[in-house]
Order: sequence, then C-alpha cells, then structure tokens
Amino acid sequence: MSTRRRALLVGATSQIGHGLAVELASLGHDLVLWGRRAAELQAAAAQCRAEGAEVRTLAVDVADDAALGDAVRGLADRPLHVAVWTPGLFDWGSAAGADPAAWRRLMDVNVTAPAVFTALVAPLLVAAAPSSLVYLGSGAGHQAYPDNAAYVASKHGLTGLARATFLDLRDAAVKVSLISPGLVAAGGGLLSPAGQQRPQDLLAVADVAAALRFVLTSSPSCCPTEIQLQPLRSPVG
Repeated sequence: MSTRRRALLVGATSQIGHGLAVELASLGHDLVLWGRRAAELQAAAAQCRAEGAEVRTLAVDVADDAALGDAVRGLADRPLHVAVWTPGLFDWGSAAGADPAAWRRLMDVNVTAPAVFTALVAPLLVAAAPSSLVYLGSGAGHQAYPDNAAYVASKHGLTGLARATFLDLRDAAVKVSLISPGLVAAGGGLLSPAGQQRPQDLLAVADVAAALRFVLTSSPSCCPTEIQLQPLRSPVG
C-alpha cells in the first residue's frame, strides 16, 4: 500500500477540476477523482498518473445523497488527508423568466450537495488529521450580479458553509478553506459577456491551482480560510 498522502477531488471533469487534480498530483498526493463524464475523468486520471500518482476514479452524481454516501464510504480503505469540492451549476437569466426546476437543480448541486458531502467526509478528515477540506467558491459568494440570482444565492450559501465548518473542525486539526475566484477562462466563465468578449483578461485555471497549492503548503499553525482571486485587468469595458 502506498504511504503517500491521499486526496479526493470532486468534480474532476471540469476544466478547473482537472487543473486542480493535476496540482494535487504534483504535490505528491495519490488521488481519488470523481466526475460525471467518463472521457474527461480518464483524461484527468492519465495526466495525474504521469505525475506519479496512484489514481482511482468514480462516476458520482453529487445531487444523489445515497450515491454520495456510498462513494464516501468507499474511501474507508485508506486515510483521507485532503478533500477538494469543486462542482457547481451556472445559470444566466433574469429572475422574471427563470425556470423553477433549473433553479432547484442548481441549489441542489451548489448548496445541498456540498453540505451533505461535508457531513459525510468530515469524520474521515478528522481521523486522518492533520488534513484539509477545500471548497471552490466564487466571487459571486461575496457580491451580487444581475441575471444570476440563484447562482449568487447558492455561492453565498457555500461561503457560509465553509466559514462555519472551519469553526467546527479547526480544533481537530482540519484546515477548512474557500477559494473564491472571479471570472475564470473556463466553463461558465467563458459563457459570460466578459468571457466572450475578452477571455484573455480572465483568470487562468493555473491561478486557481496556485491558490490550492498555497492552502495545502501553508504552515501547520496557519489556515488560509479564504482566498479571493480577481483578474488584474477589468474584463469588462
């Protein structure tokens, strides 16, 4: 059995999730990668293996509580030192024309799922402490934008979850951190007006990966509870 520290990355099939998985591998972790799309999941796994990591993959619907519970229980064979949560749905549109079912799905994935995941994975992280729980948030967790009401609400909820969970777990030697990037040149960021007009002025996936590295290499007496990232140049105008 490997003696390397083990990390779980949830959402490895997104561009940001893929980049964070490779960053974890480069830091010397063995990996468990969860994602929805088989081809992208295997591509991420292959790149992590090229960094020397042992990698296990699993397709998981994070909005399915039973499936999420089964997946977490499947981690009991080895200590879990790092858990990184990245999944999120994005929706553009005015509240006046919103699809209630789409908003329900968005809230299930962006708020309920990470809360359920936290309750499931926290005992494993406490048992393996010192350990780290990292959430990928958003600049929308700190301010509001038009045509994004449900997304903004969901990211404010994730911010609150991260802050409160830190208070719950800090004395068990579990670091809890939130990385909140502004618009990134990946995924939903490229669907924004700024992403379509000036993608070169958005954050890069590597910027988010560097923040994760900072969290995981910080001193044992320090917890970077939140890192906010913004593009240096304004991506609008």
